Amino acid sequence: MSEPNSTEVQPNKLPVVVGRPLDGLDEAFRLSKALALASLLPSDLRGKPNDVLALMLYGQDLGLTPMQSIQGIYVVKGKPQLASQTWTGLARRAGHKVRIIESTDKQCTVEIVRCDDVDYPHMETFTIDDAIRAGLCRRDTDGNIVAKSAKGDPLPWQAYTKTMLRNRALSNAGKVACPEVAMGFAIEGDYDYIPDEIAVTQPEHHAEPIPVADLAADLAKAEAEYQQTDDNIQDAEIVPDEPVAADPATDTGDASLFAEADAQAERELGSDA
Repeated sequence: MSEPNSTEVQPNKLPVVVGRPLDGLDEAFRLSKALALASLLPSDLRGKPNDVLALMLYGQDLGLTPMQSIQGIYVVKGKPQLASQTWTGLARRAGHKVRIIESTDKQCTVEIVRCDDVDYPHMETFTIDDAIRAGLCRRDTDGNIVAKSAKGDPLPWQAYTKTMLRNRALSNAGKVACPEVAMGFAIEGDYDYIPDEIAVTQPEHHAEPIPVADLAADLAKAEAEYQQTDDNIQDAEIVPDEPVAADPATDTGDASLFAEADAQAERELGSDA
């Protein structure tokens, strides 16, 4: 088979037009391969065109451009979820009103007014106590919010408590008031409860040290008890077993047994003759 001539004109591929929905898998994958080479992409997506393609297809279902999909959809523990800003933008694009009534590091309250049901707004509040009950964080003895990884690094629930409360309030309100906006996608913070190597809810327990004086007293007491036990031990005397007297009624002796066996054998030989 002859090698292809590098000077031959190769058929041109169809151009990929950006700024519109992708038309066909070939076009989408070519774009994902090009984007996967960009250093501006999140580190988890660089050099992974298949993952880039999956995010773009996810975003296309929601009416997002490829770059909006890459920046606005996260994959947490193998599951896609929308950033809270992305979901809020989609909800307002659909005509719904999303209002932050209160947002502190203690609680957040969100109100959503549907465009087709303005007389019945929906309100959701998520508090730090809700987060503690869900196992997302805990309070230490000083009342501070603690959420650390297994390596001891602070997690978002400790570093950005106010933002995390707002995300959960938005998620809870959105799933009730206008679930069609996310089209079944999770919203940022929904998968925080999934366990992994991170341990954030177990407080540290340290055994109280034993005072040196108490330890010395315990050692002295144990040594005294051992010495007392050792003094009570006496050398054992080995006593041989007494011989058991033979019973004349049952003990016929080896000689009589052999004699009886010989007599039996002679009788059998005599009968054969």
